[in-house]
Amino acid sequence: MNDGLFKFVPSVFYKVLTATLGLVLLGWIGSWWFYGQLAPRDIIGSLICTPIFAYLIHLWIVMNKNSNADC
Repeated sequence: MNDGLFKFVPSVFYKVLTATLGLVLLGWIGSWWFYGQLAPRDIIGSLICTPIFAYLIHLWIVMNKNSNADC
């Protein structure tokens, strides 16, 4: 397996994490506006899933950049 394919790039991860947290915040605001409340399980679940999702998107971006560089 190529080690360079799955390397962690902090600058990309933090940009993706910031964007993901922004979307989560908009979702919380929309949920609060529509339903009038947020359940603690929704907040905890969002905070657990957000970094995992951001890391997966980070890997996708890094792998895409590496595959385009090989061409």
